[in-house]
Amino acid sequence: MNEPLVDAVIAIHDPGRPIARAVRSLTESGLPVGEGGVRITVVCHNLSAQPITQALGEDLTAQVRLVEHPDGIRSPAGPFNAGIAAATGRFVSIMGSDDYLEPGALRAWCDEAGDAADAVIAPQAHANGAKVRTPPVRPFRRGDRDALKDRLFYRTAPLGLIRREAVERLGLTLTEGLASGEDQGFSARLWVEGRGIRYAARAPRYIVGADAEARVSMTYRPMHQDLAFVDGLLDDPWFAGLPGRTRSALAVKIARVHLFSAVLVRIDGGVWDDDDHAYLAELVERMRALAPGFERSLSIADVRVLDALVDRAARVEQLASLSRARRRFGRPSTLLTRHPATLLSVEAPLRFIAASALL
Repeated sequence: MNEPLVDAVIAIHDPGRPIARAVRSLTESGLPVGEGGVRITVVCHNLSAQPITQALGEDLTAQVRLVEHPDGIRSPAGPFNAGIAAATGRFVSIMGSDDYLEPGALRAWCDEAGDAADAVIAPQAHANGAKVRTPPVRPFRRGDRDALKDRLFYRTAPLGLIRREAVERLGLTLTEGLASGEDQGFSARLWVEGRGIRYAARAPRYIVGADAEARVSMTYRPMHQDLAFVDGLLDDPWFAGLPGRTRSALAVKIARVHLFSAVLVRIDGGVWDDDDHAYLAELVERMRALAPGFERSLSIADVRVLDALVDRAARVEQLASLSRARRRFGRPSTLLTRHPATLLSVEAPLRFIAASALL
């Protein structure tokens, strides 16, 4: 029996999600459904398959493999891991139930992968057409990508194609039991250790559905729960064994994408407290110890926020003011680094912003 070329895995926990749209996009992805093409696996997370078959309808149900995964945990890691474990194709591809692919996407991504690439990073866009500008790769580079030079850590969701042999070789799994960030370790290891990573810049895109954006929860969890994935990454012996430049690049990404936004979201939401401050102070100190000098590539405004976070006496008003100041892009403090030697480094604001704009 011939195996599929691509095992596409969709995780769903709510039959009200637009699952039919997601599945239909896979049937129009340029590969036939079945042997030698794409096998579509829908993992029903903490619900039975019956309401999903109703949502799909008879025609689409006939084209999917339904798997029930009742783990009782509110995290997509479990169902995605189950779907990946059930894969036998050359590649695996994961998708959220709110999302969909542009026509011909899987075929184009497979062409990009060829016979050698361990992964193909899909270009992304929002349903309203806005481009997702991650990762901010080198704009004129073709061929294999480099984790540091192409800033691959900014793409944490491993969307696109992953060679199944690489999943097994690298021992890749999404981290179960986390409130968020379950894909951080998976993607970081893949970008660093993968044998050939491609970015399919001109291929049809992975579309982030507006349904997902509209359903973002405003329930605030304790900071140490939201950022538990950072603790897990810093505790991992794999992280400690990375070259210093790689640890620094990961630390810069964590600060930019996760720490700074967490501060402002909580302050604006009126839920910032001393426990949050104490936790982030310790986290920044750990990052500085494990990735010495990582902040040298951050803007002056960014480093002011880090310094205020490690200052237990800093008041919430000061943190709010500094956090907003770092978002006033275009001002010298947001474009320049404190150290002239890092002004034009790969992670420094000038090159980072330029690469993002050219993506």
